[in-house]
Amino acid sequence: MLLNRSSLIEMMNGTGEPEVRLERSLDLYMERFGQLEPQIRAFVPEADAELRLGREKALLLHTYSEADSKPALFGVPVAVKDLLHVEGLPTRAGSQLPADLLTGPEGSLVLRLRFLGALIAGKTVTEEFAYNGPIATRNPHNTAHTPGGSSAGSAAAVAAGICPLAVGTQTLRSVIAPASFCGVVGFKPSYGRVPLDGVLLLSPSFDTIGFFTQDLPGMEAAAALLVPDWEAIPAISARKPVLGVPAGVYMELMSPEVKAVFIAQIGILEQLGYQVRHVDMPWKDEFIYGDAMIRFIEGELAREHEHWFAEHREEYGLPVQEAILRGRQITDEELEQYRGQQMILRRDLKELMVQEGIDLWVSPAQGGTAPKVEENNTGWAGMAAIWGFAGSPSISLPAATIGSMPLGFQCIGTYGEDETLLAWARELWPHIAYNSAEA
Repeated sequence: MLLNRSSLIEMMNGTGEPEVRLERSLDLYMERFGQLEPQIRAFVPEADAELRLGREKALLLHTYSEADSKPALFGVPVAVKDLLHVEGLPTRAGSQLPADLLTGPEGSLVLRLRFLGALIAGKTVTEEFAYNGPIATRNPHNTAHTPGGSSAGSAAAVAAGICPLAVGTQTLRSVIAPASFCGVVGFKPSYGRVPLDGVLLLSPSFDTIGFFTQDLPGMEAAAALLVPDWEAIPAISARKPVLGVPAGVYMELMSPEVKAVFIAQIGILEQLGYQVRHVDMPWKDEFIYGDAMIRFIEGELAREHEHWFAEHREEYGLPVQEAILRGRQITDEELEQYRGQQMILRRDLKELMVQEGIDLWVSPAQGGTAPKVEENNTGWAGMAAIWGFAGSPSISLPAATIGSMPLGFQCIGTYGEDETLLAWARELWPHIAYNSAEA
């Protein structure tokens, strides 16, 4: 195991003179990067990383040398998925297309990180355009296994303790699956809650920026700083949340081992006084099994890449080429139907939660633990995709291991009520969490 503790809260609360704090955090980052990156390969190779980080350090010291207080993320190294534009770094998106074609100005999230004093640790590895393609990144728990899908590098960097915070994106499962596989906390806010400017998009109707930390307190701190208009909830109430478990085919989208672990987790929570309700869901089972969500995504992918694809088709990997060609066959009318279904499901889920008295949906974060690299599988969409289709906020909490590999416990909240989701997750955390850095 290539795991080290890396607490965002501890780094944010560091003491000492600004230059000493910066030296300490940068030295720790470079030390762990040097030790672990050759085996994990979480980051996109960068020719002059030390020089760039040195410039960022100097700028921070110059900016805040006379300030009485330092910004919240002062000197904290933050890894950023290589779909987000970062000044001074090319955007490659796991692709062979020319970087100068893809690279653009920084968006509001990266600008916010800089405003808060973060050091941009580097770009993390993603599958090609977050869709599909080979990745070099390995799981820090066991390098024979995948770290997950397109936010693989971000999750692996946090799991290994190279940095305490990383940014990813999710379309179908690309925050929740890597978080589950790597034994870290992965939070996907409600669709549209974090602006997507400065991000190369896969599917604008799905894409959502998300975050990775090693523990829930760190994620709560990150959300409060990085999710616009965040209003933290100190405590929900004296009662425990009512948990909803989807009935039907959804709960069959997992291995027997995962199902046994989840049933045991639910049993423990019931013994602790939690109410659990098994509920028929407002979606058709065949929608989860079928290809509707993939068609939706591929249709939008084709439109996002229309101009680039015309001139650079042969530079795309075969899986993305084929997806774009399929997407071209999907009509605008079909895409509009899917967008309408998104709104209907979002409304129906909210009404169902009220009707059944449910505060939080829960399920395994993935249908299995991290597959071996040679299996060429970076995760399963089933447990996460339907919630992303509805735009719901979700979080994966490290909660179990099967055969020494992590498995996340997924909590899903009401669209737009991200603060409530994290507050209820805080209530559950002591009963289900394990420390992946010490597992």
